[in-house]
Amino acid sequence: MKRRVVLAALAIGVGLSLLLLLLAYAYESWCAERIYFGVQVWGIPVGGMRPSEAAAALEAELAELPQQTLLLNGPERSWEIQALNLGLKLEANATAWAAFRVGRAGNERLLDHLQLALDGRNLAPVLSYDDEAARLYLVTLAREVDQAPLDATFVLEDTTPVVTPAQAGREVDVAATLQALRAALGRPGTWSVDLVLRTLSPQVTNTAVACEQVASMLSEPFLLLLPDPREGDPGPWRLAPEELAALLDVWVEGEQFQVEVDARGLQRHLEGLAPELAVEPVNARFHFDDRAGELVPIAPSVDGRALDVAGSAQNVVTALDAGWHAAPLALQVLPPPYPDTATAAGLGIEGLVVEGDSYFIGSPSARDHNIRLAASRFDGIVIAPGETFSFNDYLGEVSAEAGYQEAYITVREGLAYDVGGGICQVSTTAFRAALWGGYGIIERWSHLYRVGYYELRGYGPGFDATVYSPYVDFKFVNDCPAPLLIETEVEDANHRLVFRFYSVDDGRRVEVEGPAVTEGESPGAPIYQLDESLPPGTVIEWQSAQNGLNATIERWVYDASGILLYHNVYVSEYAARRAAYHYGPGYEPPGGEE
Repeated sequence: MKRRVVLAALAIGVGLSLLLLLLAYAYESWCAERIYFGVQVWGIPVGGMRPSEAAAALEAELAELPQQTLLLNGPERSWEIQALNLGLKLEANATAWAAFRVGRAGNERLLDHLQLALDGRNLAPVLSYDDEAARLYLVTLAREVDQAPLDATFVLEDTTPVVTPAQAGREVDVAATLQALRAALGRPGTWSVDLVLRTLSPQVTNTAVACEQVASMLSEPFLLLLPDPREGDPGPWRLAPEELAALLDVWVEGEQFQVEVDARGLQRHLEGLAPELAVEPVNARFHFDDRAGELVPIAPSVDGRALDVAGSAQNVVTALDAGWHAAPLALQVLPPPYPDTATAAGLGIEGLVVEGDSYFIGSPSARDHNIRLAASRFDGIVIAPGETFSFNDYLGEVSAEAGYQEAYITVREGLAYDVGGGICQVSTTAFRAALWGGYGIIERWSHLYRVGYYELRGYGPGFDATVYSPYVDFKFVNDCPAPLLIETEVEDANHRLVFRFYSVDDGRRVEVEGPAVTEGESPGAPIYQLDESLPPGTVIEWQSAQNGLNATIERWVYDASGILLYHNVYVSEYAARRAAYHYGPGYEPPGGEE
């Protein structure tokens, strides 16, 4: 009995196994042309369908897919776009065949297929879209999203730095966003894609260095100092922070601002100091030693100076870079053309070339004093070749402060006292030296009235030259190839003033004719002037009457080869002058004239 039961059980077991094998064979055979059960596309079951059937079912179920909205999310807003606008299309056949290949990897068995039927597998459809259309859409959209980075800014308002911090920019990474778009389209449900953004860094971000530089530079006034100042020199000069701030230049280097002084602006500022710092060099003064044929200094030379604007500006920049608030001005030493080390041979001065003189016998003490003082202004000066000698320039200020005294001068038809009377004796003597020396005389004025001093010891009228600074001057040019040394001397024994010119004898020859004299107008009636200081009834002659007169002097100057250099005609027109009398109280002038 047991044996029968066992055999029956075995038979049933074998039968069931055969049945299962037959069922498995039947299932696998049935699925050979169909998609395995459990396979879905976006939740749409396609198991048991042939690929063509699955493709048709998917086309029916997903017919509205191109109308679905895609949401693009930006940093501040979102944009909706229909999939149709991206050229989205369901590839139904490709999707169906992708579903058909599930479970057919080659190493899968019946149990795997049964597990697939139980667990299921949801596939994404195979979609295609116009990649170029999507790219162009994103490029257009980027114009609304992209923001350029903003560099930091730094400006000075008065002495205050005004800073704007840097801001990063952004731009849509189109390629990365397209990848995210492709991934999103493979997911069921609402499509939402975040724009992929790249951060754009500004180039200039650091303002700290510039702020520190400005704070240091403008923390206190900047001093401009004069090195080795002379007595009476100006300075020091202060650059207020506001003034210095106006001279600062802000520029960018790498990621940060730098601050430096605008060199040109600083130089323009310093140029304003140049005039008050300028000191003209002073030539030495010399006498000529006739025996030794050499120059003997009688007054030392003095170096001049000028402001070195570029060098001073560099000193300021260097000081500010070092954090200092003072800098020395740079000065240029200007050596004089004729230092006290000059020699006669070096200058080409060979000896005396001409001498001019005049006499002031009988001059009052004040006039005598003024003549000597004025003559000393010209003693030992050197006139360079081609230089124009100006009497007034070398004479300088004529005032009591300069040492001059009141003496007789001619005013209209009379004599008067004024500071500097007698100076024309000196200009007259200089004129005579230049006249006989053959130098080119470019400015000479005769006196309005004849002066007796200028016609002493054989000189006729017309050999005088008046000056009245700054309007009336006597000038001549040193047209010789060597410098001209002027010596002046007063011979006390006979009250003779002498101008001696030392230079090189270039062979020129001078001929002078005249004066040719013609009578002018006659003087009018005498002038009587009341002088309360005179005793009652007293009358004295103040000046004598003088007829008018015209005097003409001609000069010819020839060079060494006989070629005419100058032909000059000097016409002096002297006005008539009435006699003048001073009288005391109680005197009645003739005819009641006064």
